[in-house]
Amino acid sequence: MSISVSDELQLFAQEIQNFLSPNFLRDLARDVGFVQRTSKYQAKDLVALCVWISQNVARTSLTQLCSCLEAATEVLISLEGLNQRFNATAVQFLQQVLAELLNQKLSSTKLLTSPYTSIFKRIRILDSTAFQLPDVFSSVYPGAGGCSHTAGMKIQLEYDLLSGQFLHIHTGPGKQHDRTYGSLCVPNVTANDLCIRDLGYFHLKDLQHIQDKKAYYISRIKSNTRIY
Repeated sequence: MSISVSDELQLFAQEIQNFLSPNFLRDLARDVGFVQRTSKYQAKDLVALCVWISQNVARTSLTQLCSCLEAATEVLISLEGLNQRFNATAVQFLQQVLAELLNQKLSSTKLLTSPYTSIFKRIRILDSTAFQLPDVFSSVYPGAGGCSHTAGMKIQLEYDLLSGQFLHIHTGPGKQHDRTYGSLCVPNVTANDLCIRDLGYFHLKDLQHIQDKKAYYISRIKSNTRIY
C-alpha cells in the first residue's frame, strides 16, 4: 500500500473517532442487521479491524486478523467466526458508517454566505473519479482500457456547495462516458441553479436545457465548438 493511501486511511480513522461514538456504531449496526444480539464481537470491533488495526484486510490472513484483533481489543474470536462476519451486512454497515461520517462532517462545515446565496438557489458541482479493478470483474465493470487492465469502476458525484447535500451519487463501469451521466442529471435542474462541470461533461444540448430552465452554468468549451 502506498504511503499516500495509508495516510488517507489514518485521517479517515481520526474522523471516525471524532464524530462517531461506540454506542452510535452499535445502534447503526443493529439497524442494518449486522448485529442482532449481544456478543463479544461488536460493531466497533469491525471498524477497528478494517480501519485502525489492519488497512489491508482483504490480503491479510484470518489468523493474522484474529491475532491483531485480540491484541488490540482483547476480543478472542475463532477463524471461522471472524470469516462468517465478513458478509453482506458488514459491507452495508461500513457503507453506512462512511455515509454518516460524511453527513456529520459536512453539517459541521461552514457553508457559503452572501452574495452567493442571494443569487443562486444551488451551486451544483458534478465530477467523477475512476480506478482499476481486478480483471475478474470485467464482465460487470468493464474498464476504459490502459495499463493492461480490463476492469474498472467510475464514481459520479454531484454536490450542492450551498447546502452541503449530495444530489447524485452513482457507481458504474469505468468505460462510462462522463457526458452520458451528465445528461441524466440535467432534468432536475431548477431555476437559479448554477451547474459547474469540467470538459468531460460538455454537451450543447445539456447547456441549452440548463438555460431553458433559467439556470446558469460554468463550463469549458471544446476546441471545435463554434460561438456566434
